[in-house]
Amino acid sequence: MAKCPLCENTDLQATHFENILPVMECRSCGGSWLRANEYTLWLKSQKPGTFDESKAVEASERLPVVESNKAAICPDCGHFLRKYRVGSKLVFQLDRCNNCNGVWLDRNEWESLKLADLHDEINQIFTQPWQKRIQDEIAAGKLDMMYMKKFGEDDYKKVKEIRKWIWENANRSPLLAFLLDKDPYLD
Repeated sequence: MAKCPLCENTDLQATHFENILPVMECRSCGGSWLRANEYTLWLKSQKPGTFDESKAVEASERLPVVESNKAAICPDCGHFLRKYRVGSKLVFQLDRCNNCNGVWLDRNEWESLKLADLHDEINQIFTQPWQKRIQDEIAAGKLDMMYMKKFGEDDYKKVKEIRKWIWENANRSPLLAFLLDKDPYLD
């Protein structure tokens, strides 16, 4: 019998998501093991949606996810599960076995993914472009915070408007040259 990767000594019980997608659930922690082959079969009956991170954030606030920081072992093949970020503003991550491709979903993660219309595109989360986009968004957010702290919220908002106007203007180069050039008639 497969054991819960978090509780370790608890047997996983067969159940279903969406009444047709087989998963193995831990009755102790509420997590679920989703096997790759069963998910792939289920996907054939689904229409892909459009991911909306704000809906996922809202869902994860309403349905709190308790993220475990301990190393988890795949209940099927015994390899370590690797954590993958779902979005730049989301606090939870999905755990995936890179050997058998099974996915561990902590309590409420499936519901959060479903509300974000991502439950039918889980495999995208594990791709390099998806993870890179998240890292880029996190870096951009940190840069925004740094500038906001440096300039203040109002000045930063204004300078971003000016910057956008300059970069969209056909006279961008002369405008930038004018701004950088010292006025020879001023002391």
